[in-house]
Amino acid sequence: MKIALVGTDGIPARYGGFETFVEQVVPHLLALGHEVLVVGSSVGRRETRPATPGLHVANLPLRANGASSVIFDILSVLRSARWADATVLLGVSAGLFVPLFRLVTRRGRLVVNVDGLESRRAKWSGLKGHFLAWSEAMAVRFAARLVADNDGIAELLQQRYDQPSTVIAYGADHVLEPAPEEAATRIRESLDLMPNVYALTIARVEPENHIGLMISAFLKSGQPRFVLVGNFRHSAYGRALKAQYANEARITLVDSTYDPLLLASLRSLCRVYLHGHSVGGTNPSLVEMLPYARPILAWDCRFNRSTLRESGAYFDSAASLTAKLDAGGFEAMVPPADVRLDQAYRWRAIAEHYCELMRSIGP
Repeated sequence: MKIALVGTDGIPARYGGFETFVEQVVPHLLALGHEVLVVGSSVGRRETRPATPGLHVANLPLRANGASSVIFDILSVLRSARWADATVLLGVSAGLFVPLFRLVTRRGRLVVNVDGLESRRAKWSGLKGHFLAWSEAMAVRFAARLVADNDGIAELLQQRYDQPSTVIAYGADHVLEPAPEEAATRIRESLDLMPNVYALTIARVEPENHIGLMISAFLKSGQPRFVLVGNFRHSAYGRALKAQYANEARITLVDSTYDPLLLASLRSLCRVYLHGHSVGGTNPSLVEMLPYARPILAWDCRFNRSTLRESGAYFDSAASLTAKLDAGGFEAMVPPADVRLDQAYRWRAIAEHYCELMRSIGP
C-alpha cells in the first residue's frame, strides 16, 4: 500500500508531537512493506535525509503552522492524492476541506487524526476559535475514519459529534535512556543540576498547561529546585513568566531544546515530574516520561488519567500541588511496569494499527 502522511512540518522532526510521530512511525510502515510519502515544509529546512528505499519526501515552500497552515494542508493533500492508496491527515486546521479531500483521495481512504481537539485551547478565541471549531466539526463528520489518541478524546468525539473513533496513542519507545553516570554529567555541565533533587516539567508554555500555577505552587513548597523546559520566548505569556522569575534561585526556566540526550538526562534523574496539561489528549511530553520510571504528578483530567491508566498522582489547584509536594511519598507516584511498557505506546503496534484502519476503508 502507498501511504501519504500529511499536515505536518515534515521530517527530520524539528517541531512537535506530530512530527515526531511521523519520524517514528515511518520506519515501521516501511518494514511492514508499504511505501510512504511524507509532505512537509522546506521553509528554513537545511538538513537532508539519506535516501531510504520506499520513502518519498516532498517539501512545500510554505510554513506548515500558523497562518499558512490551511493552505499548506490543502496543497499537501493535493500533492499526495494521485499517488497514495491511503492518506493520513494529522490535525484539523483544514477540516473545512475534508469533504473535498475525500473526493480526491483514492478510494476515499482518508484517515484524520484530530489531535487534541485544538478548538478547546485558550489561545484560539474569537473568529479563529470559531473557524477552528467549524473545521473540526467538518473533519469529524466527513473523514472516512477518525483517530483519537486518547480515550478522553474518543469520548468527547462521541458526546459532541456522535461519531465513533479509533484510539491509537502516541509512542514512547523512541526516547533515549542514558546511563546514570552519563546523565548526571550532562545535567551538571549543562544546567548545574544534581540528580534526584529537582522537579521537572517539559511543555509548551500555554495557559492551559498551568505553567504559572505550577511555579507559584512549587515556590510555596519546601522542594529545592524546579526546572521547566519550554518555548518561553514565543508568547507574551512565556516572556512574562521568564521576566517574573528570572531572579528566583529555585526556578530554572530553559528555552526549548531538542537535544535528545539532555532531555533524556533531565527526565531520567528528576525527583518528580510535574505535568500541568489540561487539554490535548495523549500529550507526548507525558507519555515520553513513562520509560524512565519516575514519579509523576499530573493535572487531574480525563486525558491524563487515561494516559497513566489512573496511576501516578494528581492535583487540581495550586494548593493541592503544594500539599502533595510537601507530603512526599513520591515512590508511590511511579506508574507501574504494565503502564510504562504498554504496547499501546510502542511505535510498531501504532503503525500496525494505522494499517489495519486504512485497510478497513473500502475494497
